[in-house]
Amino acid sequence: MTALQRQPWRTLRPQRRGPCLAAGVAIALTVTGARVMARSDAGFAVIIKTISQDTLQGRLISLTLDDGAVLEGAGSETQRVASEELVRLRTNAAASARPRQDYTLRLANGDVLDGRIVAGDADTVVIEAPWCGRLVVPLESVERIDAARATQSAHRESANWLMRRKDLDQDAILLTNGDVLQGFLKSIDAIGAAIEGDLGENLVPHRLIVTIRLASAVFAGLDSPHARIALRGGCRLTVTELDWIGDVVEAAHVGGQRLRFDAAQVVEIEFVGGRWEWLSTHQPISFEHTPMLSVGWEYSIDRNVLGGPIEIDGRRFDHGLGVHSRSRLVYELQGDYEEFVTLFGIDDNSGPKADVSVSVLVDGQRRLAEKHVRRGKLYGPIRINVARANRIELVVDFGENGNIQDRFNWVEPALIR
Repeated sequence: MTALQRQPWRTLRPQRRGPCLAAGVAIALTVTGARVMARSDAGFAVIIKTISQDTLQGRLISLTLDDGAVLEGAGSETQRVASEELVRLRTNAAASARPRQDYTLRLANGDVLDGRIVAGDADTVVIEAPWCGRLVVPLESVERIDAARATQSAHRESANWLMRRKDLDQDAILLTNGDVLQGFLKSIDAIGAAIEGDLGENLVPHRLIVTIRLASAVFAGLDSPHARIALRGGCRLTVTELDWIGDVVEAAHVGGQRLRFDAAQVVEIEFVGGRWEWLSTHQPISFEHTPMLSVGWEYSIDRNVLGGPIEIDGRRFDHGLGVHSRSRLVYELQGDYEEFVTLFGIDDNSGPKADVSVSVLVDGQRRLAEKHVRRGKLYGPIRINVARANRIELVVDFGENGNIQDRFNWVEPALIR
């Protein structure tokens, strides 16, 4: 497998130096020949989503980012899917409740790592993960560290309050007694966390830590094709290489660290860097919300407008945009895409009076108009030709009940090159 090449990066936090190992940090990271591979003598039962929105089922014979996927169907017929056509692969492994570990690390790129903190210094934290062994994670890539007790009823509200605070420009540790220490997190290791504030340095033992919020975690994506793997128990990781043989998965976490874990742990693989781009990863050039009375709503990325999971007719989705009527999202296309695809509907969190009208405009021309969109139905998929188009507008207007309960989701909206 091809070695990863790392380039120097400029640290944004004092006393932290060195190459960064995780996506989601401000680095220039080059992956040479990065690929994802999966194969097995018997094949693994999978479901694959492609950019044509075909659902392919069969036993996986091979999978690489260079060559695509080869599936074997019920009649032993094989089917090949080009790598640029791949969107998502799912196995028949069911997601399970996350086993309680000592700590959960949440990285700026969306990775979620569970385990026991066994070492650390000014630059890194080392976590012993039960599913793959030791992981060395740069502190620059971490935005949140939750102790297991952060999910307990006695601490959950305080932990979420700390993460919602927008006035903090320093690292912060929430203690079990409710106090918050602010300053610069110098390190976290097997003993505890060292934080330096205005009154000097404090060493906080693990038994007193609820949540640690790091102020300067930075997100920077990878330019090279890569994959995001979801595991049973809730862990998520970004890999630039993956070798799946039989019951064992060997992978390269971003930055080159080798991982090895049981293939039965894999729930889903999402492919990044092909022709498919989730609209939720794009920044709109404008957003307007016109309230009927005085309550204004922002739009939410990969969540419903209330901040909860996107769910329509009992189905939950990871990607989408949550809005409230009346809203208008405008995106610049610059002629770079061929198609826009989406599903949509009223979130299950809404009430029975929700009723909206939905429109999609491409360069000012209406390409979709759907009235009386109500709760309990998932609409689409809708496919709209946007070849050579410069702009697309997603509009959700008031229905027959004004703006009452109109919590709407654009579900899995994507642009195809």
